[in-house]
Amino acid sequence: MKKRIIPTIIALIIFIILAVYSNKYEVEDIPAPGEVKPVSIVGCNENDIKSISLGKGGKYDLRFELSSGTSKITLPAEYSCDDAEAFGIARQFAELKSEYLFTDNATDTTVFGINPEAPSIKIETATSVVELTLGNKIAVGTSFYLKKNNDPAIYIVPAFIKGSFEKTLNDLRNRALYSENFGTCNEIEYACGSTTLNLLFNAKNSEWLISNTKYAADSVEVANIINNMRNLRISKFEDGNISEEKYELNNPNLHISIKNEYGKTYELKAGALQGSDIYVCSDGKTVQMANTLKVNELRLELNDIREKFLETYPYLELTEIEVIDATGTVKLVKNDKNWVHGDINIKEADVKDFVNTLSRTKVTAFAPKQDLENLGLNEPDKCSKIILKTADKTKTYWLGNIQGAVLFMMDEDEMIQITTAISDGLKTFMYRIRNAKIDVNK
Repeated sequence: MKKRIIPTIIALIIFIILAVYSNKYEVEDIPAPGEVKPVSIVGCNENDIKSISLGKGGKYDLRFELSSGTSKITLPAEYSCDDAEAFGIARQFAELKSEYLFTDNATDTTVFGINPEAPSIKIETATSVVELTLGNKIAVGTSFYLKKNNDPAIYIVPAFIKGSFEKTLNDLRNRALYSENFGTCNEIEYACGSTTLNLLFNAKNSEWLISNTKYAADSVEVANIINNMRNLRISKFEDGNISEEKYELNNPNLHISIKNEYGKTYELKAGALQGSDIYVCSDGKTVQMANTLKVNELRLELNDIREKFLETYPYLELTEIEVIDATGTVKLVKNDKNWVHGDINIKEADVKDFVNTLSRTKVTAFAPKQDLENLGLNEPDKCSKIILKTADKTKTYWLGNIQGAVLFMMDEDEMIQITTAISDGLKTFMYRIRNAKIDVNK
């Protein structure tokens, strides 16, 4: 008996599943009384659309072809096309449905505003061509009349579609100043005002170096230069020639040249201002316009680009560390492999902690030496000091006043602003050294 029941139960379960599926997915919605079932106007999905043409009264003067990543405008001339804009238009028409059918057989379409001056669009797929003409707004409401080619009906469609009929060449053109990613970059030539720099990537140490200076470059700032330049967009299409004097690009006020690992170079020149925009050139020939604020993000000085850490020497090269504060002087000398303070051997961990604190201290700003009295740095002999020595080099830092969370200090060349966190590291170091005990095992 059980053997006969089991197949029956299985068949019943399958029947129920099929019934649920067909009711949910296969049965079309039935309009309520007085309503008309919406009609898909174009009858395809966005990925089926190969090209779209725009014009008036069935005459087209703007056309673009869709291809992910390589969409292009072919009329009135060939330009790179904005992919998002192109597929956005395609999506709107693929999803366009009528609100209702106004008439199924219009003998005079001019009364609906469908005439030789009405906006038209032609949508081409691999197997079909659909032409649509947009008419006037209906008398009551915000919707519009619309007609398809070879279809006598007049449809009422939502107002949002009007914008897609009115797209212009400049709406569709790709506004990216650069058409591709720069890849892995290894050299930057930078000129802005009086600042001229050459940045080179040292692959061995994974760091950027500023040629002809003693500084490494701040890798974050270098990345910002590359990204901000790569992401620049055209604010207005000028399509001018770089040689025209009005653009002031023969002697640009900003010139950046970035070279990648394959030797390809990406260039930016910025010239004259025009309202809130500035003339720029990225290909050495054609002038466009970009937002001035965005271009100004690329205007930097040496102190903006250089690494924002205190300059120290490698730990293994250090031979002497001296710290002087209001309480006195602590002087460590490296004796063979040990650090000593007078007759006391100092734990290497304590010395490393202090050196690491210095090397990891983030600099908030570099500046010329000025206003030293207000910053407590006008009498260096009375300042707290940190002196680092190697076999052939010496680095001295003088510490000044604390203002809020900022400690002002200077070296031989410039003013430096850092966070006050170094003060805590300095106090800890002094305490450990002064409380170190003679190690009888040494």
